[in-house]
Amino acid sequence: MKKLISAILFLLPVAAFAAGGGTTYPNDKANVNYGDKASIQNGAKLFVNYCQGCHSMEYVRYSRIAQDLDLTEDQASALILGDGKLGDTMDKAMDAGLAEKWFGVNPLDLSLVARVRGNDWVYNYLRAFYLDDSRPYGVNNTVFPSVGMPHVLADLQGLQVKSDELVAAEEAITSGKARIEQLKATLKDADASAEAVAKAEEGVALLEEEVHDAELEIAKIAREGKMFTIVEEGDMTPQEYDHAVRDLVAFMAYTANPVKLKSKAIGLWALLFLLVLLVLAYFLKKEFWKDIKKK
Repeated sequence: MKKLISAILFLLPVAAFAAGGGTTYPNDKANVNYGDKASIQNGAKLFVNYCQGCHSMEYVRYSRIAQDLDLTEDQASALILGDGKLGDTMDKAMDAGLAEKWFGVNPLDLSLVARVRGNDWVYNYLRAFYLDDSRPYGVNNTVFPSVGMPHVLADLQGLQVKSDELVAAEEAITSGKARIEQLKATLKDADASAEAVAKAEEGVALLEEEVHDAELEIAKIAREGKMFTIVEEGDMTPQEYDHAVRDLVAFMAYTANPVKLKSKAIGLWALLFLLVLLVLAYFLKKEFWKDIKKK
């Protein structure tokens, strides 16, 4: 339980992307289809091949996955790492002690990450890695700035950099905010003349408008899919990669709430039961009122 609580606290939203004022980019919808078991099955394969080396899912058993996703025993066994058994939980391949020694932290369990962060956040995060020489693993992320994780899906997506349009908009925001702070210092200066204060107030208003326009420009760039430029192609096209990430998110969404696969079917049966009960209640009401009217 302590591990679960720690994971949830760690995964709470962190500092937002500076240009978004709380909104991170890209900001696309994951559109996870819980009824598409083929998608979730492919996501399970991707998780095992690319994520489970470092991250576990301690609250998910292979047997439950096989049952929910209609996998045969052989298909489910193909997902199991090492000499694990069908009834085992999805433990990571990496030793926790060695992981903490190598990375300074034991990579977190991802059983509930889709529920804590949300499907859309995870989907955009896995698509938002870009080259950054200042980071330990050579990559950064616009959804999770200064991320400490390497881009494990780089061989599928390829390598990308921020587009010139995005860099220009970000620089406009950074320089604009710096100049605003300088002018605000003038406003706080008790010795400043009335003319200097007036000019500072006018300057702040103009710069805030410029910053706002740059933020809108970033949102537009994100909507048009122009945030990044591929500099080294991966095994997949951008469209194929987005589809693969959607499958991976679908699997993580399933593990965060396995009952959701059956909840819709249960809901339909519940509605059907209530409909039949309504019909019976209606005829029962007529029978009662018939006796009352006679009296």
